[in-house]
Amino acid sequence: MNRLLASSLCCAVALGACSSQQGRQANNAAPSPAPSIANPIAFPLYANARVLSTKAYTQTVNTAGTATSASALSEGGGTYSGHEVVAATPSSFVQLTDWVHALDAKPPQGYTTAPAVDLNQARAQAKRFGLDFAAFQTQQNGKKVGLLVVVMDPARVTTKLGPVLDLIGKYRMLPGAMRSGIDSQVKSRTGMSVTEAMQPDSPIGAALSALDEFQHSNQRGILLIDATKQ
Repeated sequence: MNRLLASSLCCAVALGACSSQQGRQANNAAPSPAPSIANPIAFPLYANARVLSTKAYTQTVNTAGTATSASALSEGGGTYSGHEVVAATPSSFVQLTDWVHALDAKPPQGYTTAPAVDLNQARAQAKRFGLDFAAFQTQQNGKKVGLLVVVMDPARVTTKLGPVLDLIGKYRMLPGAMRSGIDSQVKSRTGMSVTEAMQPDSPIGAALSALDEFQHSNQRGILLIDATKQ
């Protein structure tokens, strides 16, 4: 009887140890990688880029984006719908600007470079803040689709535009009659008004909207914004 009891105790201890070991192995197992996010825009991303987030949007505008604004909303006043894609890459900002310029010179199949009077000034301004961009057009279901491709160095954008972000925050909280002073400060520092800086479909506006995605990342960003007038 004593031998039977001892044998049973040994089995119980062994089973408990095995269960404990399996629990530790499960707890120490590497976490499953986050599922990849699909790019809803049929435009090729940079080779090693990873999509961080996407969202669909609808926006109503009263006037058309000008040719030098590089806006995706280029078909006049009205309601637009589209997608915004934020992607990250460990590649350098120089590599990304080379990629954008190559696309601008030879767009992907199905796309053409968006007509513009002169984007040199807008690009020079964007590069001051760690940005570059190109604008394209395509056709989907018989409708014209505008596409803005922005590449950014988030660290440089934060350094160059950090003080402006604080001013924009104050601007949003003030009534219209009290905003002119802040508008003047932002214009003197950046060469653009707060309204221009806050446009989500412009290169600088898109970059500012996406900065939070890179707060804890030492990577560069790629932004895609497409728009179809309804």
